Amino acid sequence: MKILDVGCGGGLLSEPGGSLFLTTINKTHLSYALGIIFAEQIAGIVPKGTHTWEKFVSPEELESLLESNGLLVQTITGMLYNPFSGYWRWTEHTSLNYAAHAIKSSAKVETEEHHTKSPGIDGQEASQK
Repeated sequence: MKILDVGCGGGLLSEPGGSLFLTTINKTHLSYALGIIFAEQIAGIVPKGTHTWEKFVSPEELESLLESNGLLVQTITGMLYNPFSGYWRWTEHTSLNYAAHAIKSSAKVETEEHHTKSPGIDGQEASQK
């Protein structure tokens, strides 16, 4: 799996203890039904084609990916969107959307020389193991 190189050299993620926060969609049948079928095709909450099923990722897969790149996952928490109120709320369920917080490990796992570069999003370089 490829990780987008977001150019963190000298930034918080290059320092031990630096934090990374991200949100994404879990890869479940429920998230497909609600995220693509309902949100895009039925309710029109987001434009058609916004989500790509192949890019959805499970919390376990994300945790493995982050840890293999020198980040220690601190927490994973579910998120739930209410289309009627327009608000998000935290939940213990990660079957749809979830947020993750990881910190840069103090142990040096890999150096930049050990990464190969391949085209990423919009032609930018992406690190690939």
